[in-house]
Amino acid sequence: MSTKNRGDRIQLLHKVVSKHFTPVAAPEDRSVLEHLIYACCLEDAKYEATDEAFHRLQESYFDWNEIRVTTVSELCEALHNLPSPSAAALRIKKNLQSLFETRYSFEIDDMVKMNQGKAVQELEKLSGMTKFVLGYVTQNALGGHSIPVSGSIMRVLLATEVVSEAEAAKGLAPGLERTVSKSKGASFASCLHQLGVMFATTPGGKQVKAIMKEAGAAEPKKKTKAPVAKTPAAKSSAAKSPAKKVAASKATTKKKAAVTKAKAAKRAPAKKAAPKKTATKKAAAKKPAKKAAAKSTKATPKKMSKRKPR
Repeated sequence: MSTKNRGDRIQLLHKVVSKHFTPVAAPEDRSVLEHLIYACCLEDAKYEATDEAFHRLQESYFDWNEIRVTTVSELCEALHNLPSPSAAALRIKKNLQSLFETRYSFEIDDMVKMNQGKAVQELEKLSGMTKFVLGYVTQNALGGHSIPVSGSIMRVLLATEVVSEAEAAKGLAPGLERTVSKSKGASFASCLHQLGVMFATTPGGKQVKAIMKEAGAAEPKKKTKAPVAKTPAAKSSAAKSPAKKVAASKATTKKKAAVTKAKAAKRAPAKKAAPKKTATKKAAAKKPAKKAAAKSTKATPKKMSKRKPR
């Protein structure tokens, strides 16, 4: 994808989401850790549900250390209104555990005064850190220019052809920070997040379809039943026709062989019985001859006998 084409698509997406959604600004009085925990809840979730879950966490537990030692199943009860409570609870626990093991405390507001590159590197090492959480904290807590990209946002970028399939598989979204200025980055990220959640929850809705079409998403091709049913059948029949012919020829040869065997089996006794009949006929023919010979022998002495002189 060319840089110019990618930039045009990002600008179009920015224009569309700013038209249909109202950006939600992050509270300025939150600490760096609070931004981090809030981002763990916000990933792939609506702002309203995230606000409820975040306040429920603060009210239900004494401090962040108590949340760290709480099981995931217990945290899911406080995060029950999120789309994936277990995933959010796991992100929170892993990040808190990593902070406790590296810093032995949860005070990380000093990252604001640190070099931003070093602060980002330290946050990246946390076991529960995701690209969305890192981008959100960098943008809203550290004052950097970073547009957070979650799984639902990546689906929007892929559908609008802002990123390729290979880039989406690696979780890369190049060109966002370069095309959208820092002053508009927070509002664009908020509106894009709202579209991503809507596209993930109701992809077949009329409103989200209209917004995605306006943002340059290609419409899915309608599948017709006739071509799909006929073309594979024709190919399969064409591919299987030689095999069918061979099978048919084999079947016919087998049938012919069976018929010939049956005929031979029927004819065999008749041929064997024929000699017996001929033998009896010959014997019958020979018996009168013997009798005639016997009569001739008996008759000859009478003819040859001489009369005695009187």
